[in-house]
Amino acid sequence: MDKKVENSAELRFAQFAVKQNFDLLPPEVIKRAKEIIRDTIGVMLRATTAPSLSNLRKALIDRDSGTSTVLGTPFKTNPFIATLLNASLPTITQYDEGHRLAAHPGIHIVPAAFAMGEDKGISGKDLIVAVVTGYEVAVRIGFSVLPMDPKIHPHGNWSIVGAAVSVGKILSFTEKQFVNLINSISILTLATWRRATTDGATIHHLAPGLGTSHAIIAALATQAGLIGPPSSLEEFFLPLYATRPNPEIITKGLGKTYEILNNYFKAYPACAHVHSSLQALENILASHRISVDDIDWIEVRTFPAAFHLKEQNPPNTLAGIFSIPYCLGSWLIHRKLLIDSIATESVIDPQILRAASLVRVVKDENLKPPYPQGRPSLVRVHLKNGNEYENFVALPRERLTEEELGKKFLQLVKPLIGEKRGEELKKNLDDLENISDIRQLSIYLSP
Repeated sequence: MDKKVENSAELRFAQFAVKQNFDLLPPEVIKRAKEIIRDTIGVMLRATTAPSLSNLRKALIDRDSGTSTVLGTPFKTNPFIATLLNASLPTITQYDEGHRLAAHPGIHIVPAAFAMGEDKGISGKDLIVAVVTGYEVAVRIGFSVLPMDPKIHPHGNWSIVGAAVSVGKILSFTEKQFVNLINSISILTLATWRRATTDGATIHHLAPGLGTSHAIIAALATQAGLIGPPSSLEEFFLPLYATRPNPEIITKGLGKTYEILNNYFKAYPACAHVHSSLQALENILASHRISVDDIDWIEVRTFPAAFHLKEQNPPNTLAGIFSIPYCLGSWLIHRKLLIDSIATESVIDPQILRAASLVRVVKDENLKPPYPQGRPSLVRVHLKNGNEYENFVALPRERLTEEELGKKFLQLVKPLIGEKRGEELKKNLDDLENISDIRQLSIYLSP
């Protein structure tokens, strides 16, 4: 074996991937993987009512053939198209899980593994192993990329390397095939413009969808015998995306610690950078009776990475959930973010915009702990009567309880499949390791 290949990150990832099996996974890792799979499926199902992707589904679905479910429809198609459409759903509500040091692996890995898993009729155990394997790879690549080019959004790039690995695991790839797969997918990733989110450009939803579909194609191409250039991950991918590439840490802890245990689940349907400001306002309103009419203005001091989320007049709900003023305005009016309005891409409520106009966002580089160790935000509400109330959140709540996660899932799926079927789907996903063929779940994934 070439010495360059012998010492490569691609080979170390390949060796890790080949070794993974269900019996080696700690119970807490299995539990967390099931929670991520369930949460991601719930988030995808809730977004199937969004009009922005319904016409695309109609254009791409071949109704006469296929093995992989297109969520929200009674149709099946090939894994490539199913993954493209399903992985494009989670960003509509921004309610998806994530990893503070590596963005959002789940929305890339779960759709790819599920679509290919349906195609092959794999067991629930095999799905869990595939998701864990891909997640561990994706997160570690993210560690080596960050800080990344600030213009580039982290959807469709390093997480799709993990998605490809999860698909390779389902296809029982050898060590050599995994090396080639990682080399291949590393030159087929996406560099999408971060500003698409704050501009409300709904093409943003296709970033995880297109990227993850590349993962499916790269795996099938590898299986067919196509090869990628050696050392693509370290010599091409990392320098392309990272401002300070750090290949030395790319496989740190691999096979010894499980980064999937450091994920977070969202308590609010909005960009995670908004959450600390939202939680601080929620804390203030829980302690003081304040109406919108009582407020002179609201000062939000937040960390630099969140400062660009300062638009007071977003053009649509996508831009809204990437806007601190809009999210705080919604909380002032409704004491919540309206998941129904977000999921159906409704016209923005003028009342919320009026409340959002009260919010001023200030960049404060002195807040501690700095991102990504924290997401610090100080919210100060200035009342017309001269009173002020403030609350500081260093890191928003990321650990939802088991009960909260269950309620979130049922809230998400009920509008599409109803309460009874939602409970049945939850029960099956909670017992995923005992499902012999994940195609048994398909009956719950459409109205």
